[in-house]
Amino acid sequence: MMAQMEKNQSHGELNLVYIPAGTFLMGTSDQQVDRLALMDDLAKTWKEKGHFCREKSQHPVFLESYYIGKFPVSVREYREFVNADGYQQMLYWTTAGWIWRETKKRNYPDFWDDEKWAGDANLPVVGVSWYEALAYCRWLSDRTGKPCRLPTEAEWEKAARGEDDRLYPWGNTFDIRLCNTRASGHNRTQPVGLYSPQDESPYGCAEMAGNVSEWTLSQYKPYPYEDDDGRNDEEGETERVIRGGAWYKPALRARVSARGMNDPFFVDLDVGFRCVLAD
Repeated sequence: MMAQMEKNQSHGELNLVYIPAGTFLMGTSDQQVDRLALMDDLAKTWKEKGHFCREKSQHPVFLESYYIGKFPVSVREYREFVNADGYQQMLYWTTAGWIWRETKKRNYPDFWDDEKWAGDANLPVVGVSWYEALAYCRWLSDRTGKPCRLPTEAEWEKAARGEDDRLYPWGNTFDIRLCNTRASGHNRTQPVGLYSPQDESPYGCAEMAGNVSEWTLSQYKPYPYEDDDGRNDEEGETERVIRGGAWYKPALRARVSARGMNDPFFVDLDVGFRCVLAD
């Protein structure tokens, strides 16, 4: 634990958590589906309609070590990218992303001038497309000299659940006190760190259930997860995986293995992101 704490502190302004190399179970097992269906009417409906199929079959995945953001990127952090003219510098954008930005004449995220969603600098940034999230990571790489990017879908899930196959970052039972979901009744995002450290994963990652859903690097493809099958290519306009539930989503969506997806140009007031740094 001490070695991990030392690594976590070794990157200065980047508030990152170290994830050691190793294997974890990715996805949702039949046993977990059965247990959820007994406890939750929505899960029962999902099971009957086959909605869990995108999370199956559960399978082992090995990952090399990496660092991941302890929290989602905040309004304060993203404002630095906006103020540094990151939207005007093509080198930070994918080819498709730059065309989209130019076509939209976009210079900041949706809801950027709305006090409710961006007035507090400690709120997680929302209204960002996948293109913008990746551009931020590339800008951060340039600024820090460290190879930052979006987490792959597997990196996100391992950071959230550890290696003991839990349903939520803190354990196997949903707890309304540990996350900002529909059941919380806030009806909006909450400042990053509000639930920490009680909500943290085995590795110390916070807010990986609720508050904002998060873009990952990965294109949506069926399981098993294969790192080298092209799903983590940065170019293209393919749907990208979104993880983590959000402030207006049900508890079922806040599970660490729940998968969502959308087009890379999609934006909404519940979608943000966090960054990864290769070890």
